[in-house]
Amino acid sequence: MNQRQVVIYARVSSEEQEKEGFSIPAQLKLLKEYAASEGYEIVSEFIDVETAKKTGRTNFNEMVKFLEKEGKSRRENRCRTVLVEKTDRLYRNLPDYARLDESGIEIHFVKEGVVLSAESNSSAKFMHGIKVLMAKNYVDNLGEETRKGMREKAEQGIWPSKAPTGYRNVPGPNGKKVIEVDPDTGPIVQRIFERYGSGRFSMEELGRMAMDEGLELKREGNFSAVIQYMLKSPIYAGWFLWKGRRYEGIHTPLVTKELWDKVQERREERRTRKRRRVKRDFAFGRMISCGHCGCTLVGEIKKEKYVYYRCTHYKTDCNEPYVREEVLEEKFTDILRMLRFDEEVLEWIRTALQESHDDTSRYHREVIDKLQKDYKRLEQRLEAMYIDKLDGKVGDRFYEQKSAEWREDQKDLLRRLEEHQDASQSYMDEGIALMELANRAADLFAEQPASEKRRLLEFVLSNSFWANGELTPEFRQPFNILADMATVGAQKMAAGLLTSSHHQEELLE
Repeated sequence: MNQRQVVIYARVSSEEQEKEGFSIPAQLKLLKEYAASEGYEIVSEFIDVETAKKTGRTNFNEMVKFLEKEGKSRRENRCRTVLVEKTDRLYRNLPDYARLDESGIEIHFVKEGVVLSAESNSSAKFMHGIKVLMAKNYVDNLGEETRKGMREKAEQGIWPSKAPTGYRNVPGPNGKKVIEVDPDTGPIVQRIFERYGSGRFSMEELGRMAMDEGLELKREGNFSAVIQYMLKSPIYAGWFLWKGRRYEGIHTPLVTKELWDKVQERREERRTRKRRRVKRDFAFGRMISCGHCGCTLVGEIKKEKYVYYRCTHYKTDCNEPYVREEVLEEKFTDILRMLRFDEEVLEWIRTALQESHDDTSRYHREVIDKLQKDYKRLEQRLEAMYIDKLDGKVGDRFYEQKSAEWREDQKDLLRRLEEHQDASQSYMDEGIALMELANRAADLFAEQPASEKRRLLEFVLSNSFWANGELTPEFRQPFNILADMATVGAQKMAAGLLTSSHHQEELLE
């Protein structure tokens, strides 16, 4: 009898787990022992040392290609199974999850005791989708720590990103990078402002003159966009905007306040002359595709008050008739009602979130424990070396060098401790809030103005198609799973096969 053939996948992120002892060998040992206990034959191993928050991992892609090739094979014993330690080792982003979900392969999450395949019921897939969503939320929270550091720099008056044209990044007195005027490009930027303020030069002329003087413009041939962006950037006047807030910079301004104000007045004059009649912002414009030809539906006003949508027909003449905005609004409301579920199912979702949260919390505790031990070990080294210094066993210079190095390591450990302590703080609340949002989506939609209706739809739906009087949606993850579950339950209740009190039990079968 042929053994089932499987591949195994292991991953650590180069910036975190590899340093903190979550080793590849430990994952491989667990997976090989599991394969042996189940009688599986391992035909290939795939290992990545990079983050899973973005798509594009080298060996993950190779593994998918291998499995897709196996899927087309006519061999009886094709390899269609992956063994992996747990969810966040395989993916922390939704595109990779969707890619494997659509491939029809079987995945064994060994440490979690979960097996997913094309035959898995909707409840198992839904619970796994929750875990993927929470894994993504975790890396998003870690990314917030980086953004927090950039915000702290901004509050100190330090430009927190790459130096704009006319400046260059240099080390500051406190170790943080700051910007200073670039002696080569700074004067050229000053002349751009002066020439624009005179009102005698076009954007193209300003760009060509600047390039002749040695300024490198990335979008050659499109000087207008580059120069306009430069002229509206307040950093050249000594202040800057960061995440919607104004900060006074500590850098040297390239232009005076008087010249800056003059340039902004010139820009407003030009905008006023070129300003055209503002077009109406249609609620559903360019967010619905024609189900016949794939072209976009656009809005139009008829009889000066009625809003209709029509196919642009730029690919073919599909003859799809106009549709009133009120009809589309009613259709979208019906679609959002597909996400409704009862309190029993919501309680079941909370249970799934709790299981995922417990797994992540264990990971945090393991990392925090190791970081605390590393910090204590450095503290002991510092104390021992200080005694050696007093006893004359080490020189002052060596002591100062090593103690400074170890204290920097301690600062880094404290920073990473804070990241792990903060990353999952709102884990449960955000997950439940997302599900409650889905449950109330139809009511929220009805209450909102046009702009907010659009934002809600773009959050829940990835695309929509209109044809023959019907609106067909494509839900984003994990709303698609939730909609499928709600639809199955509603159909069975309508047929008398399922009562409300049995809804949860049926979903879990």
